[in-house]
Amino acid sequence: MKLGTIESIYRYPVKGMRGEEIPYTYTAFTGLMGDRIYAVVAADGDPGHPWHTGRDYEEFILNTPRFVNSDDVLLPPTLDATYSEWPQGIDPYYQDKDSFKVSVETPEGVTFDDIEDPAFIAHLEKLSERSLRIHHTQRGIFDARPVSLISTSAVAQIGEDMGMTMDKRRFRANFYIEWENQDDPFLELSLVGKTLKIGDHLEIKIDLRDPRCKAITLDPDTAETTPKLLRYLAKNHEGDAGVFGVVLQRGRVNKGDSIILA
Repeated sequence: MKLGTIESIYRYPVKGMRGEEIPYTYTAFTGLMGDRIYAVVAADGDPGHPWHTGRDYEEFILNTPRFVNSDDVLLPPTLDATYSEWPQGIDPYYQDKDSFKVSVETPEGVTFDDIEDPAFIAHLEKLSERSLRIHHTQRGIFDARPVSLISTSAVAQIGEDMGMTMDKRRFRANFYIEWENQDDPFLELSLVGKTLKIGDHLEIKIDLRDPRCKAITLDPDTAETTPKLLRYLAKNHEGDAGVFGVVLQRGRVNKGDSIILA
């Protein structure tokens, strides 16, 4: 039975910075290709969570990262082999690090051609007054699970309940979903423990609800804070919005793909 449709797909080249909407993606056991493969590490950060993000400096979320070779990091060139030849647990790995080279445009409109340029770190350090460095991995940097989902109906209902226009980008999900049945706008919260098949190949087990933090209080265009959003979620949804998933079967996902119970 069809549950819904992929309304849009987002990936975030740099943890905590702006995301980019993409038309399709390859999703493996380590998440979406190119998702959160860079992060900024603070020398004085918590050892278990050392990342410098908008939770530390709100305007950080207004930085815009872009893959220099964006179209080349949507799908692996070995896509067919990932379905038929590779053992479970093996994901594409690029020998050439520059395959994932990222530039960053600052909120002031200054572009650094390489996120690893020492001048960019110096710029961030001046703003935040912290000692920082860039961390890079092709496997993704996640707080909980490699894939996140939230429905457009949940976003709209939260906005209606709060009396404000709610921008879905606040929730920083990978997949935004439109459910077929609109009777329960928060349907995803009831799917924990179930497996969804998306498109022809991808299978995701919904593993847990997404407990929210300060990040969603930040307006994605201005970084202005709306603390009452967290209070609303705490009162009405135990602090959760959206869900996390783990990948059981990797595959390509397209905007508009159907979602069914596997």
